[in-house]
Amino acid sequence: MELVDITDNNGIYTGKVMDRKKVNDLKLPHLEVVIFLINENNQILLQKRSSNKRFNPNKWAPCAGGVWHNESIEEGALRELKEEIGVEFKKEDLNFLTKDKTTSFYFIKCNKKENEFTLQEEELSCVKWFDIDEVIDKIKNKDNSIIIKEERLDLLESIKNK
Repeated sequence: MELVDITDNNGIYTGKVMDRKKVNDLKLPHLEVVIFLINENNQILLQKRSSNKRFNPNKWAPCAGGVWHNESIEEGALRELKEEIGVEFKKEDLNFLTKDKTTSFYFIKCNKKENEFTLQEEELSCVKWFDIDEVIDKIKNKDNSIIIKEERLDLLESIKNK
């Protein structure tokens, strides 16, 4: 069982702790993290969610997930990277971008090839490096195969050429 801390809509802890699946079913606010992996070719790694996912199956997304109870946001980010794509990083590798009420955004430099990632098969079907400008264009053109919100385009623009 994966426990998460429930927050209010402003990301303030309520003191309640619940199972992640129940939290997702009830759409309760909780802390989440999104990590963009960027390579030296100015590409962003997106992972294709597996067809058996309850939310957004078969869609492309950055590495993301909930922060567990008694886990720091950075620990949650590093855990998600290891669980989902089998890569280990240090806290110092995380480059903070921004935080909204409940979600923290980071980017990490990574130059692995697509076949060097170890995928969590129940979560993902594959990973692929995309040109950042291509992803930005897809989002602007309302391509629903990518689940990055249009209001996050500024983050993608900010990490280009980093």
